[in-house]
Amino acid sequence: MTDERMALIELVEKQADTDLVREMLAFAADRIMELEVELRTGAAKGARSPLREV
Repeated sequence: MTDERMALIELVEKQADTDLVREMLAFAADRIMELEVELRTGAAKGARSPLREV
């Protein structure tokens, strides 16, 4: 693992409210994945577009 990742893991483990940190990271990861899908398909989630491939 990288030093940055180890530092992040240590920080999360030291926090009293690790659930909040996990939820924030999960939200960020979900949003990043949604944006990537939007870029690849050419349309926002649930939107219809003639250019949309999938």
